[in-house]
Amino acid sequence: MGLLSNHESTVWKEFQRGNSTGVIAEKYEKDGWTPAYTSRVLNRARNKISKTLKQQANSLRLDVESLLDYKGLLIGFDYQTNTQVYCVYTQELGVVIWYRHSSYAGKLCPECPKEDECREALDAIIKEYDIQLRPDEEALHMTQSSTAIFNKLAAKETPRYKRREEVD
Repeated sequence: MGLLSNHESTVWKEFQRGNSTGVIAEKYEKDGWTPAYTSRVLNRARNKISKTLKQQANSLRLDVESLLDYKGLLIGFDYQTNTQVYCVYTQELGVVIWYRHSSYAGKLCPECPKEDECREALDAIIKEYDIQLRPDEEALHMTQSSTAIFNKLAAKETPRYKRREEVD
């Protein structure tokens, strides 16, 4: 079993696709979901993800720079390696830890033995958080495009609570 319950997983996925809790509740109204219930489920998911990201950062001895719990993203700094570290929650892979780097033992992506693992992690993040890269960003080596991916995730808009418009 994953970190989130079935309902938490559903709400988290829908929320990351840009749907507000009201829209999610409408979508699952036949299952008895209300906006209040959906909001509580989202808060439980956020709390679980936040706690897990903090535990990961603590185990890695990172200094936490920011925790964007609505986005499942913790940005930290590792003084031992002198680099920024991104901890991202994905439903597919769990928590992904990404150290900002320019090469792997001096090797760029095409020659790197970890290329497939990196591609899997970045693809999961792009897919789950619906991140759109420009063609010039897609053409970069993964070490460079990863910076664009994490910047876009950090800057991503979160849905706002809106009241339904009444239809006459």
